[in-house]
Amino acid sequence: MNDEFVTKAIQNDRCLKAHRLLDRFEDEIETLVNRMADEMIAAHPDRFSDDLDGGFKAGWDKGPVIANARSNFKMSVVNENDPSANMKLNVSVRWVDPLDWDEDDIEGALCAACYKINSGNSDDHKAVVDATSDSELDVCIGDDQFGNAPGIFYIPVEGAEELQEAADTLIEHFSQFGGHWGVKPTDADTAK
Repeated sequence: MNDEFVTKAIQNDRCLKAHRLLDRFEDEIETLVNRMADEMIAAHPDRFSDDLDGGFKAGWDKGPVIANARSNFKMSVVNENDPSANMKLNVSVRWVDPLDWDEDDIEGALCAACYKINSGNSDDHKAVVDATSDSELDVCIGDDQFGNAPGIFYIPVEGAEELQEAADTLIEHFSQFGGHWGVKPTDADTAK
């Protein structure tokens, strides 16, 4: 045990204050993620199931990203090529190695507001990518480090105001292009 470190953590409640700060930060991010999801779902309510518990989770130093705070919302539409897959809208704020998304001008971790469609169809993703490039929205497109979506839509941020603006832009993006994702289960070719 490092006595000096432990003593400083105990003195003046430093460890307790750090824990409370992290809890408050996670609460703020959860509020933002849920606002994004609520507004995205409101834009395309017919594409989502009635059970809208996103199961917010925050994880630090786990998996292929540095940190991730996210919620997943089950969709009522299915992947045309794999109707048995459960499509979910994943809304998150994540911290990644900037090189994962070819962002080589950033020092330290890249923080971004994001959304992706877990178990989404790659053709649907391509349609959204094409529509994005034809739009005026400044949204980046990257690989999903978890490998459970055909890609991810994100906006890098460096502060609270940028994070709010990024959330609004991603809400607008999904509002415009969320209809590209999935088909009704009755329209899926189950012979595939």
